[in-house]
Amino acid sequence: MKRCGRQLALAAVSLAALGMTGLARAADPFEEVLQASLSERKGVMLYVNGQAIPGRVTKLSPDTVELSSQEFRRIVVRRDRLDGVAGN
Repeated sequence: MKRCGRQLALAAVSLAALGMTGLARAADPFEEVLQASLSERKGVMLYVNGQAIPGRVTKLSPDTVELSSQEFRRIVVRRDRLDGVAGN
């Protein structure tokens, strides 16, 4: 009986941890637009500190967004600096 209780507690903790990571990922309001740009190769406009940066998302990481544009091959923006994201 104790063994079953420990296994249930371990399963509950594991599910809670997975749920928290899902919530943290879903809490990022820009994620959906950035993922769409990455998968569909569509352009986005990133707003950073009053500046507009156009481009197409080429890579996403937990801390950065990497874009390319007609003018620059590689643009890297820190996610914590994003004020807004616009996509089609």
